[in-house]
Amino acid sequence: MIILGIDTTSSSASVALLDDQKLIGEYTSNARLTHLQKLMPMVDHLLLNCEMSFQDVEIIGVSQGPGSFTGIRIGVSAAKALSQVGNLPIIGVPTLKALAYNIPFYSGIVCPILDARRHQVYGAAFQWQKGICNEVIKADAYGIEALLSQLTGFEDIMFLGDGVPVYKESIMEILGDRATFAPQYLAMQKASSVAQLALKMATEGNLQNSYEMKPDYLRKSEAERNLKREKKANE
Repeated sequence: MIILGIDTTSSSASVALLDDQKLIGEYTSNARLTHLQKLMPMVDHLLLNCEMSFQDVEIIGVSQGPGSFTGIRIGVSAAKALSQVGNLPIIGVPTLKALAYNIPFYSGIVCPILDARRHQVYGAAFQWQKGICNEVIKADAYGIEALLSQLTGFEDIMFLGDGVPVYKESIMEILGDRATFAPQYLAMQKASSVAQLALKMATEGNLQNSYEMKPDYLRKSEAERNLKREKKANE
């Protein structure tokens, strides 16, 4: 089973090919790519360098959010287009859980946080137990203090994601030496982790078609919130 993984939920973009036995190849750039222009060429180059064709791909796995609203839309739209062209099943992978798949070797609590602006993070907490990634704090948009207050009962917590540089000082102040931080090469979204989680979801029968798969933003966009405020003001 060969899976093409796609992640564009942050300023970086990542694509990967993975089968049941190994990671075949991965292409990640943190150079603030223009995802709309660069994503499909990245897929083409990955397939070429892995000496494979799109016809070899059996499933599309895409990070469905939360994260950058624009990035999610680009990645999901590209995945849907590829699914339609190849008549392939598609799997929408939760971004935060895919981040936890970056560090399956960690025995403590894994807490991915993404900067959601407006003094919030998209966050969740997971714990690996016998190869299973269990959610211990629900994925949602949180004020950082509200999320950290739910973690005070745990001893070993590893943080990762683009929310860490923004809130590291607050994390250390509240949790002290109970908090650790993932190394840079594991701290951001990776298409290989998206593909690995998609593989697990595929074995569980969680396959969709391009019409069924939806992005998961966790909260409304700034434009939607502004429109709602304008409507209330005009009532």
